[in-house]
Amino acid sequence: MHVALGIIMIVISGALGFFGYMIAMRGKYALITNYVMEKHAGKVDSSYAQRVGWIEIFAAVYFFLFGVLSLFFSNPFAWTVFLIGVVLFVAAALLNLFLGRKL
Repeated sequence: MHVALGIIMIVISGALGFFGYMIAMRGKYALITNYVMEKHAGKVDSSYAQRVGWIEIFAAVYFFLFGVLSLFFSNPFAWTVFLIGVVLFVAAALLNLFLGRKL
């Protein structure tokens, strides 16, 4: 089971890495849900989008590294790092969402 979870983490890292690269490096801010409408409304700016991209890139690195490590370690290790990664990713995204908005 830990091998399957490791592979899932590596696949997730590929998706997060792709979208993070497209947002942070290539400026494809339209990949962020409702970004265009919120930018026109003055709620967010391009620094918000850059942070979203970098959060995804850092999450991709985390999931890739620990996905590879979980291929070699036990099932509890794989589940623990997977859940910690999900919690950290969601916390970073929510923190950026609430702190990156203009009132």
